Amino acid sequence: MMNRKKFLWLMAALLPTTLLGKGEVAYTRLQSFYSNAGMVAIDKVVLSDTATVMYCTAKGKINSWFQFASSTYLSDEEDARYPVKGAVELTLGEKCYIPKAGQLAFRLLFKPMPKDTKIFDLIEGTDKDMFRIYGIHDAKAKIKIPEAKEEIDAEETSEEMFRKGKAVVRGKIEGYSQDWNGVILFFDVSFLGHREIAPYPISRPCTALKPDGTFYAELSLEHPVWAEMKMGGGNAPVPFYVRPGDTLDITVKGILEKNVTVDYSSSHPKGCYEDLLKHQDVPVIYYGWERLSDYGRNLDTEYFLKNVDESVAENMRLCDYVAWKYKLSPWETHLLKNRQRFELTDRYLFMASRLFEEKVERPRKYPVEKEDYVGYDYSAYKVLNILSLDDPSLSFLPYSLGYPPSISMTYMMAFLDMYAFWDNSSETEPLDYAKVEIEKDSLQVKTLRELTGTEGTPWAVQAYLTQKMTGLQGEWSIGQREKLADFLSSSYLTYPYFKEKIKELNRLSGSSASWVYEIPEGEGYRDMKSILNSYKGRYVQVVWLSDPDKDFSFSGSSSVKNIIADHESFPDLQFIAILNGKAYSDEEVADRMRRVLSFPVVYFRDSESYLKLQELFHFYSSGKQITFDRNGLVFKQPLDMKNETMFRDRFRRILKAEKEMQ
Repeated sequence: MMNRKKFLWLMAALLPTTLLGKGEVAYTRLQSFYSNAGMVAIDKVVLSDTATVMYCTAKGKINSWFQFASSTYLSDEEDARYPVKGAVELTLGEKCYIPKAGQLAFRLLFKPMPKDTKIFDLIEGTDKDMFRIYGIHDAKAKIKIPEAKEEIDAEETSEEMFRKGKAVVRGKIEGYSQDWNGVILFFDVSFLGHREIAPYPISRPCTALKPDGTFYAELSLEHPVWAEMKMGGGNAPVPFYVRPGDTLDITVKGILEKNVTVDYSSSHPKGCYEDLLKHQDVPVIYYGWERLSDYGRNLDTEYFLKNVDESVAENMRLCDYVAWKYKLSPWETHLLKNRQRFELTDRYLFMASRLFEEKVERPRKYPVEKEDYVGYDYSAYKVLNILSLDDPSLSFLPYSLGYPPSISMTYMMAFLDMYAFWDNSSETEPLDYAKVEIEKDSLQVKTLRELTGTEGTPWAVQAYLTQKMTGLQGEWSIGQREKLADFLSSSYLTYPYFKEKIKELNRLSGSSASWVYEIPEGEGYRDMKSILNSYKGRYVQVVWLSDPDKDFSFSGSSSVKNIIADHESFPDLQFIAILNGKAYSDEEVADRMRRVLSFPVVYFRDSESYLKLQELFHFYSSGKQITFDRNGLVFKQPLDMKNETMFRDRFRRILKAEKEMQ
């Protein structure tokens, strides 16, 4: 937090640019740290006792349009909000079109801010497409936001963070109505490798909202998580931070108005870092050079890395502003900046891969051998140094594909991912992988160490190598998988958590039952078992229907329609549909769907029964499909009727494998 001397110094540097008459202050040479306003420029801001008036000009093509919602507000240094009261030359909440002249001048009128306000934000709302302008100030003030201090919280990132336990997340969505397009809350919580073993939607914990908008969920954790809670229907996600054993209360307001505010209360002595959660949505600043379509011809490595450095510096400056304004702790600042660094690293690794590919001169043949990549310049991958790959706090970044860290290293050394684990040597059988070559440093970790300046295998790379095991389920024999697990553990993995985790993932991946799972215990379990008992000895394909408009389109598509018409040619496979009684309350509509499908339909007239099944299988939209085997076990990857060729081919393969095992 800034001390008093620094704060007084900053305020002295931000004296009003211009005094206009009695009681008015005007700023005319306006700058900002970030703006997504595009066609809208702010020409002048006048602060008075009666209003804060923002003079703007919009430029664009004739009949292009923009709009400002009535939720627009200004936010000062202390995050006090000053809502928009009206506008001149446009109507709030309605589209405003650019006239023939190519530009339009207009004014926005806000509740009066204090006249000594020197830096502020304009926020239209929380939707991603709404206008946001951060750090509006007059250039004459020469504002200098101090560099925010970063610290890693040792208690949160020590080995003790790896502990199994349940966390309770409960709360209320205020103003909730069951008429909304969303009655299920999903918690995007990922663990190392589990997304592959139990892929979406099964790996996504969820709970049903009660009619009054309250909810309660227990999450089985192995470590703290910085994650998101989402409701169907395109509503804004709600971030949360919780540890094993914590109880977290969340109250959400303003979803319907698309101006979401969230209150948190945690049982943990350190809380849940709510200042970070409330202000985590810092946009990433990109530039035009990043949109070049042909990286190989238009970028050289030196120019590329120079621009990357400048981009990182600009993004860190924006994070400094957010940390200063919202008084984030050094640990919260570190998490915020690491999230920004990760977004940049992910983007620039993709570009480095493209740049690298263009510079590799090799015959355009297929398959590509890893030998094709030997001896080439990998310097573009120095963008990995945006992140400290040995920083355990990478573990807490949201959107994780595998914990930790939340980083998909698909682009981290393209040769590491594609050319070291296996060679796809068959052109006729795409899934027929050749024997795996496991050699010392076949994963090019030595090259990666040189690029990142690390002696051992970085934390993030250990996480990636451990997670990679789960992507090798059906293609490898148990012996091959065991050999690779031993090789990775002895050669590269040094952190105890990864050594134990790779063994666990190996066991799960190698299990012959890893492609199916038992129906979870819970409400709806008996209903589902009762349905399946009618079709014992057959595979069962279930289609869940809850939106007549979309459902009729689904059944009318060519692939689905062909399979429906031909379903009797699958004697080993029973098709059924489950209709939501709430959505199909009109009997005529329900009867029409029965006729269209021409196979058995289970019609839950009480929507509660349908909701229990929906929660049981963690899905939220109509047209979802689930496949059960002859024993009532659930396929992790269901047969998909929307692709007729793949549907028929996969089912033939299943029957063929079944016959060969007899």
